[in-house]
Amino acid sequence: MKANRLVFENAIDINPRSGIIKFNGNRMILKSAEALGFFRRDIIQTLNMERAKGFLLRYGWACGYSAGDSIEKMYNWKELKELIKAGAAIHTLEGVVSVEIDVLEISDDKFEMEGKWFHSYEAEEHVRHFGFSEESVCWTLIGYVAGFLAKTYSREVVVFEEKCRGKCDDYCKFVVRTKEHATAEQLDLLRYFQETSLADELDATYNELKSLNNSILHSDTIHKQMTHAMLEGYTLNQLLHLLSDALQCSVAIERRYLMKPIGYYFMQKDDEHYLEGKLRKKEFRHEYEIMTMKKQLGTLVILSHNDLTREQEMIIERAVTVFSIYLYTQMQIAQSQWQKKSDFLDEVMSRQSSTEALIKKARSIFYFDPSKNNRVIVITSEYEEPEILHSFLMTEYLNIECFIKNQEILLILEDCEKDIGYMSDFVSILTKRLKERFKQSIFQIGVGKNADRLEEIGSSHNEARLICQFLQYAAPGKTQFAIYENFQHIMLFLKTTNPKELLHFYEEVLGPLIKYDEQNNATLAHTLEVFLNNSGNVNKTAKALSLSIPGFRYRMEKIESLLQEDLRTGDGRFRCQLALKIYYVLKALENKK
Repeated sequence: MKANRLVFENAIDINPRSGIIKFNGNRMILKSAEALGFFRRDIIQTLNMERAKGFLLRYGWACGYSAGDSIEKMYNWKELKELIKAGAAIHTLEGVVSVEIDVLEISDDKFEMEGKWFHSYEAEEHVRHFGFSEESVCWTLIGYVAGFLAKTYSREVVVFEEKCRGKCDDYCKFVVRTKEHATAEQLDLLRYFQETSLADELDATYNELKSLNNSILHSDTIHKQMTHAMLEGYTLNQLLHLLSDALQCSVAIERRYLMKPIGYYFMQKDDEHYLEGKLRKKEFRHEYEIMTMKKQLGTLVILSHNDLTREQEMIIERAVTVFSIYLYTQMQIAQSQWQKKSDFLDEVMSRQSSTEALIKKARSIFYFDPSKNNRVIVITSEYEEPEILHSFLMTEYLNIECFIKNQEILLILEDCEKDIGYMSDFVSILTKRLKERFKQSIFQIGVGKNADRLEEIGSSHNEARLICQFLQYAAPGKTQFAIYENFQHIMLFLKTTNPKELLHFYEEVLGPLIKYDEQNNATLAHTLEVFLNNSGNVNKTAKALSLSIPGFRYRMEKIESLLQEDLRTGDGRFRCQLALKIYYVLKALENKK
């Protein structure tokens, strides 16, 4: 008998009177592929994907074994190859899949077979109900081949699918190899063919559901405990302690860009190395975002050397909701405090309250001593959220008043009867820390004048803010800092003039002279400064510059031609004097680079 002689008309027998359909001697029942697809869907949803795979592989094996038994008895097969090809032909005739065999080699110690499946009903139905998969899904087809060969071939073989339409390949490709020539991964498929009844599968599923229910109840209990603890005023570390006990793992909460976690609890001594940054990128870190209203408030980190169980995952999922409420509440409280401090500065500027009332109010909302000398530092950035900068600075400067006002960070330095060198060093270190932590960001840092009275705190803040605005225009794209003493000669103009207009004024008045000095390595700007400082006295200026009178006059003629200013008039001298003040402020900024 040849496999190609199998035709549908000869293989099928339909008795319309009894309603019995036989195919190759076996009774068959016609079912739509769509109905089988729903059956497959329900099996997967009932048992889960892994168990359903085993069930459907064994179902296909039973179908294939039965087909092999019947066709082997019905015909006289002179060659084993023809019998095996007949199995592929029957699969096609049954409407299950169209089969093309590409390779079929049989020897005493080796069996190798490869082929293609087209129009697999199983792949089509799986995609229809579950979408494309990451693995092959023609499980009953694989089982059918395995069962057919188990009946017709004497040695144990492994059947697997290299390509599958169910995972978006162009076609399905099946491969058969003897057990001795298969890889460990391919041999793993054999475990699915172990005898397991549907009752066993359902029992296992029931036990899993029972375990899952217990996990839900336990996680719900932990959630209630943490919620009650939060409402009773537990701190963040105390809440983390509760979670750590429930998980039997070390836990921490991180915030973006902070060097240290904002809260933690360690179950094991070794996990304390986490604080040193040694465990920040290890594989046993499990991270969960703490979100509220699409805003990330932090990250919950679980330190575990093992994979987390489903129950642990449930507990963590509920704990994240508690921490999101806690952190959001803390953020709201902080914003309320920031608003009070912001309103206080506005009140100081308006001077509507007495000094005694202001001091009393300051002591109720600030940590610094309002009776001492204080300075205000303002930090602005276009690229970083103020809340993130505030969190970082709070961890770096624990004893300094820090809050947010109008999207700017304000620091108030207490007891600032220090010289300009101290302030410059302090802000230089502050700038360095910000640049190290926020490498891609640009900052402007302004320091107001020393406020020896509480009433001057508002002025110190306003001056620091104006300095930041000036830095944005004077050094765009660069991180810069400056203190009041660098700006005191032009501060009055900053208060009444837009920084952009002030810089334009400087460029208009002094620009050609500065450009000439840079191109010719000259010192005409210095000559002009000495001349103005000596009130336009030619003899004093020449003597101060160690120049002859003719030599000095030559320089002044050159300066006046470049500036197009009449330096004999008070207005011309004033314009140049102001432009020089701006020039030396910019020069000081360049020297800090």
